[in-house]
Amino acid sequence: MYVKKLKDHQIADIMRVISDPDAEVTDIRRPYTDPEVTVLSQDMEEHYVLHDYDIEGFDFLPDDATKIYRKKMLEFFGIDYALNYLLRK
Repeated sequence: MYVKKLKDHQIADIMRVISDPDAEVTDIRRPYTDPEVTVLSQDMEEHYVLHDYDIEGFDFLPDDATKIYRKKMLEFFGIDYALNYLLRK
């Protein structure tokens, strides 16, 4: 629901916070499921899948990635995002 509304620049912003401030998003795929993102960070390619309330990392994911991700999503979508998470609507 929310993740499908993210614009490319918002996804890039999230990835720079999760991965590395100098990370470069090299590919964003928007299949019928949630967005898949490829990032080049410190000469390494990293792959992620974004969900409404969680992020999957296949190469690197910091321990606090979910917290960071939800905070960025809250910035983008506001209080409705938090309420829907808490009430699981």
